[in-house]
Amino acid sequence: MQRNEKSEFSILKMIWNFAGVLCLLSAFLGTFYYMKEKGLISGKNSGAKEQVSQETNMKGTYCTLKSNSLDGVPIYPQPDATSQIGFFPEGKCCQILKTQKVEGKKWAQVSYCGLTGWLKMKKIHYISDEDWFIKEGTTVFVNALSEKGINGYLEPSVSSEIVEKGIKYGTEYVVLQLKDGWGQVQKVDGTRFWINMYHIGSYPGTRWTVETLSSSREINLRQKPGEKERVLGKIPEDTRLDIFQYQNGWGKIQYNGQEGWVMLHYLTPVADETIDNYKKK
Repeated sequence: MQRNEKSEFSILKMIWNFAGVLCLLSAFLGTFYYMKEKGLISGKNSGAKEQVSQETNMKGTYCTLKSNSLDGVPIYPQPDATSQIGFFPEGKCCQILKTQKVEGKKWAQVSYCGLTGWLKMKKIHYISDEDWFIKEGTTVFVNALSEKGINGYLEPSVSSEIVEKGIKYGTEYVVLQLKDGWGQVQKVDGTRFWINMYHIGSYPGTRWTVETLSSSREINLRQKPGEKERVLGKIPEDTRLDIFQYQNGWGKIQYNGQEGWVMLHYLTPVADETIDNYKKK
């Protein structure tokens, strides 16, 4: 009789111990999944939770950075993606749509001439709360320094028929429509064709900075807008300039008491210094 009681006691003790282990395991798993849900620990599925952050609708214009190491700024289909979907040109004004933080890094969804993608926020800088990016009706100019110039196409594709050959730097157009990084423009005689907006500049605002990315680290101030016009002086890298007149890819300024023209290919639009410094804080 005593042996049966002792056996029953041992069984009850085992059941009690097993129940205690289950309670501890349940509490541990509950704590684990709670911390994982809050993003306090990493895991294969926690990345999706970490990527869900406050998306902010933005307004205004930003400008892509220039860099010796870049041949265009790569854009992606979504934040933190690995495969690129295209490139934005350097030093050009673009429309910012919204921002998102992914694993502590800030990304921006940006549109340039109908081409939209995500890039790291550090690849662009603030220009203005105004819509200074290229839109339909904007006056633009060919910004590519090439002896051969660029081509105009019947459709927005390099495989389309070439309508206009060898368009030189500074040639101006008014944009009729935009599509996937291309712009349809019209000549004075009514001829219409598409040009790749990667090679196109615009005239946003009045505030610019000298950014040549060249070894000379300076640009020419010329008497008139043209590469063969008389040089009045030199302007060093990083100089802020106010432009009060534009013509065929050139800007008219006053510098060191002289009035002259500078080539916009070597300049980058910037914000007013006061606003720019405020936005960086």
